[in-house]
Amino acid sequence: MIKSMTGYGVAEQELPLGKVAVEVRSLNHKYLDIALKLPRGFFTLEPKIRDLVQKRVSRGRVDLTVRVDPTSSTIPRYRLEADTALAGEYLRLLNSIKEQYGLKGEVSIDHIAGIREIISFLEVTDNTELSGEGVIAVTEQALEGLDKSRQKEGEVLEADLRGRLGEVQRLAEEIAGRAPLVVDAYRERLRERVRALLEGSDFDERRFHQEVAYFAERSDISEEVTRMESHLRQFESKITEEGPAGKGLDFLLQEMNREANTIGAKCTDADIAHKVIELKSELDKMREQVQNIE
Repeated sequence: MIKSMTGYGVAEQELPLGKVAVEVRSLNHKYLDIALKLPRGFFTLEPKIRDLVQKRVSRGRVDLTVRVDPTSSTIPRYRLEADTALAGEYLRLLNSIKEQYGLKGEVSIDHIAGIREIISFLEVTDNTELSGEGVIAVTEQALEGLDKSRQKEGEVLEADLRGRLGEVQRLAEEIAGRAPLVVDAYRERLRERVRALLEGSDFDERRFHQEVAYFAERSDISEEVTRMESHLRQFESKITEEGPAGKGLDFLLQEMNREANTIGAKCTDADIAHKVIELKSELDKMREQVQNIE
């Protein structure tokens, strides 16, 4: 089953650190290109999240964003830390100055409470490790949504490709059926033209058949038609295969377009030329769609 390279997935969940929301979208790209936007403190999760994306996506531009709303958090985001050694030194110095200069009053906690170097206001970084598994679980849910979205879009692409594939097959069969008639028609036109030119003179039957044979060989498209039919069968088979199919389908369309160009160059028949134009038009539309397939 084919998948589109475009899709969207989102998931959110209440965790101890707050509400975690993961949004992921994918777009067409020649290769796999992953862009992650993680909150500060969660960068250690980047390798694991990249690995999760790579397991589900083989080609395309993937933008994944993780957001954390700490409003409902049950885990403290900050903590206070005291440098007791520095506090002791600070108190010792205050008492020394007091005694040296005969100052009155008691040295109290108020004198050191406002010193930033003694009591530090620190952000809790352990929350990331504690909540990592939860964030990964939400990420997996979002990627699952992305996968379903890409599968659904792939079904639409497959239906369109199958419809156009049937039209290409019909045109190829009509071209194959018309090809023998072209030689017969040429034979009759050539015979009438030669007879008109000779006007009663001897008719060289051998030379006439040589000319017809030369035309038949020059305009023979049987090999191109056979290869076209083979490519069509491979294309239909490729659509139903598991795994990425975009590059393989694009290659087959290039080959089919090459065969169509050769058929158009070989044949001088107006009817075949018209059908070749229709066939190439369908192939171009199919190739546009294939550009969206993983």
